[in-house]
Amino acid sequence: MLTVNGRGKRLAVATLTTVFLYGCGGGEINVDPPAPVVDYSKHKALVIGVDGMQYEKLQEAIAAGQAPNLARFHLAKTYGGGIVGSVTEQVTSSGASWTTILTGVWANRHKVTSNDDRFRNQADSVFKLIKDADARRRTASIVSWNTINNNFARDIDLRHITHAEKCSEDDQCVADKVSGLLVFGDVDFVFAHFDDVDNVGHSVGFVPAYQAAIQSTDARIGQVLAALQRRQQNHPDEDWLIMVTPDHGRSLPGGFGHGSQTLSEKTTFIATNKEANAQFNSPFKDPADMAFNGLYGNATQADIVPTVLTHLGVKPDVPNYRIDGVPLLGQPSVRQLTARADDEARSVTLQWRNSGQPSGKPLTIYRDGKQIAQLDDAATTYIDQGLGVPDGVAELNYSVVLDQIPVAYLARINAGKPAQVNP
Repeated sequence: MLTVNGRGKRLAVATLTTVFLYGCGGGEINVDPPAPVVDYSKHKALVIGVDGMQYEKLQEAIAAGQAPNLARFHLAKTYGGGIVGSVTEQVTSSGASWTTILTGVWANRHKVTSNDDRFRNQADSVFKLIKDADARRRTASIVSWNTINNNFARDIDLRHITHAEKCSEDDQCVADKVSGLLVFGDVDFVFAHFDDVDNVGHSVGFVPAYQAAIQSTDARIGQVLAALQRRQQNHPDEDWLIMVTPDHGRSLPGGFGHGSQTLSEKTTFIATNKEANAQFNSPFKDPADMAFNGLYGNATQADIVPTVLTHLGVKPDVPNYRIDGVPLLGQPSVRQLTARADDEARSVTLQWRNSGQPSGKPLTIYRDGKQIAQLDDAATTYIDQGLGVPDGVAELNYSVVLDQIPVAYLARINAGKPAQVNP
């Protein structure tokens, strides 16, 4: 079921009512109902990329009635570019950003650090993770900016992306091909990318033509949504997650460029048709790093992939989890996970925030697939000491898990040779 500003389709489940026992000593036994059974084969996802669409300018377009399709979605401010000064910092350019959006990790993992289309993504993509979970599932990537599919060429070659199209800066081509695929194809995950807003921004900046580009892109999104509604006339049991996001903001005051670490360039957004959780709706007002007016308290562009996987029912490999983002559906567990390395002590301090009130549930920490600690959910810090890492730079993948929901962080430690002590 396609729902916008509404709740997704819920499957009816049988429940067990009170069982009455009669006879000597008989009484009532209350039996808890079984957990709902979800047919994830009917869950589908569509991620729409709107390149270079500024959050504040979209809000202006919505207020002016120029973006009626995006106005129907739940909308939240997010950020890109990682956290400045940490291992996650990356340029607010399209190559790095779209790769983060399609992998759920920052450039320290995926290695796409610029717009060079010769880069190849080095992390597991959303396409691969979906196919690994169920080889019968079909995925698609239809893009206006060809570099995106070039960066994911290995996924295309290995058939993790089963339908790939390059539209060479023709956004109407994207709208037409995605619409046709939704109506007539058999697909479980679709990535659609529109580039006009970014191109206009580079050419003329924040002028009426930029707002007009938002309006025309919104109309093309409307075409895609209409195709999806037509599909669901023939497939009423399908439950579609839709997410819309840009890759970056734009530089001020003119809005011509991007790529640097400024508040305007780092500010992005996510729009979704589903009721989202606290990671989306309740930003922290006091993140550990208060730079950029507290922007780091918000959700991130890395949260899109784990959200898609959650909707599709893809179960995480908890000990070896390597996704930096947090799912925006369901109850989030650990948020705001960071790591600080002490090179001299050869230790790593993990810090995080919990979404709910502590209840004594176990919280498990893994390093490179091995369990190293089990705490309870009141804990928000753990120091991994005495690391036997060799001299030089080492990367350690941590996975912090609560309620079987993991969040990962790739820490880097530079363990130099100890200084010699004079006799």
